[in-house]
Amino acid sequence: MHPVIFQTDLLGLLSEPVSLHTYGLLIAMGFLLAMQLSKKQAEHDGEDPDRIVDMSFYVLLTGLIGSRIVFILTKLDDYLKDPLEIVMFWRGGLVFYGGFIGAAIFLIYYTRRYRVSFFKFADIIIPYLALAHAFGRLGCVAAGCCFGKPTDVPWGIQFPMGSMAHHAQQNEGLISIGDAALAIHPTQLYEAGFELLMFWFLLALRPYKRVHGQLFLTWLAIYPIARSIIETFRGDKERGVYGLLSTSQYISIVILLAAIGVYVYLRKNSAQQTVATK
Repeated sequence: MHPVIFQTDLLGLLSEPVSLHTYGLLIAMGFLLAMQLSKKQAEHDGEDPDRIVDMSFYVLLTGLIGSRIVFILTKLDDYLKDPLEIVMFWRGGLVFYGGFIGAAIFLIYYTRRYRVSFFKFADIIIPYLALAHAFGRLGCVAAGCCFGKPTDVPWGIQFPMGSMAHHAQQNEGLISIGDAALAIHPTQLYEAGFELLMFWFLLALRPYKRVHGQLFLTWLAIYPIARSIIETFRGDKERGVYGLLSTSQYISIVILLAAIGVYVYLRKNSAQQTVATK
């Protein structure tokens, strides 16, 4: 855990020090890398690469807003007590699904406005979104959020005293005041590793796709399953747990069913177009 890379008050010129947060830096690195790779892919696919740059910053903005909104809704009472905390996303507190939904809504709007194919651009972007998400999960390790349940597995990680995991274990009565935190599942690394595998898998699948949207919907079908499994190892209850499932697991079910339905529709529509041209 290393939430802050450095702090400076510019030799006393600032009344309060300015910090460079690891979480924010990794999100920025993942975003810029994904944008550059998407530009190259767009050019390869016969699309204007500048359009990727044009849409990317709005996708990032709407994604951050959406991810923050969903997280705030899971802890609304706490944020109403200190509204200034709402804008401090660099401290953690983003829900990926909220960001994905916010970005997808903007991409639908953008592609309809400029009359380009949503599914073609979604296929261009989605492998690199998976790569950027892996960077974001590494940021979660640094910030100490999205942590796992206590475990005895050899690869368990231990966060320092004062971390979110440490406070959660104290609140749950798992450790006493002054005790070191228990080792926990590195759920952030589980998801980062999965997204890296998805990145390579989607790149390998690209030459074999039959319809626009196939890569996007493949990720959309597989990610909810993996996310739901990883959620069972999560220990941060503030993310929202209602009944037997967490917020992300409920969303996963909806997205998985939607992905299957849209894929069936696209395949059927593609088959009808093929018949019509014969």
